[in-house]
Amino acid sequence: MILLLSGEGPTDIGSCETATGTCEGADFKPGPMTWLIDKLVEPHWDYSPLNASSCVFISEGALAHYCRSQRLGTTLPGKKKTVDTGYFFKNARGLARLAKDRSAHDHCPVGAVLFRDSDGTVSSQRSLWNDKVRSMEAGFAAEDFDLGVPMVPKPKSEAWLLCAAQANPYQNCTRFENLSGNDASPNSAKTELAAALAASNRSYLDVSDMVENGEINPQQIQMPSFNYFKNRLETVAQQMKAA
Repeated sequence: MILLLSGEGPTDIGSCETATGTCEGADFKPGPMTWLIDKLVEPHWDYSPLNASSCVFISEGALAHYCRSQRLGTTLPGKKKTVDTGYFFKNARGLARLAKDRSAHDHCPVGAVLFRDSDGTVSSQRSLWNDKVRSMEAGFAAEDFDLGVPMVPKPKSEAWLLCAAQANPYQNCTRFENLSGNDASPNSAKTELAAALAASNRSYLDVSDMVENGEINPQQIQMPSFNYFKNRLETVAQQMKAA
């Protein structure tokens, strides 16, 4: 079984150690979001996808290039989408197509996780999150791919991590979804996480290790955007194991 992962950069899904847009095994440096994925999938597979080198990474740029090469459209016939949600729809189509190709090549189930932050202003986050998630779901469906997982934190991945890093871990975390997704804002999710980590003499550089060693436990995070992602990921993990 293989998980094909696409993110925005080193601080979420991760990056390649080499100058390529696609990598796996020792060439893949997983970020904190990949460690969250690993910890959620392991109980269903009975092994760690990362330890088994079962994760394949494709960068946002490499995925965009692939989508252009495939001339993938941004809308379903008869549907109208904004340019913004069309981008996520196309990304999901491309990732689904790559996953199906890898599955045919390796003769095993291949799931796909598409990470993109919700971002936006506080007032726009509710509709933005919903539009981006539904756009990804439609993109996976357009390729007849049922092993796709939208991973869309609200407003950003830092809000999910803040749930565990705050002074009272895992308590009343839904409020963090109302933080600003604009890093320049004084109450941004990024600023709040940095402050919480600093209170424990930690920094963002420690977060991946904190997830890996269990200091951050994704099973205890309760937030609407995280719960949607977690439930979908666990469903796909179970489907893959049963295939």
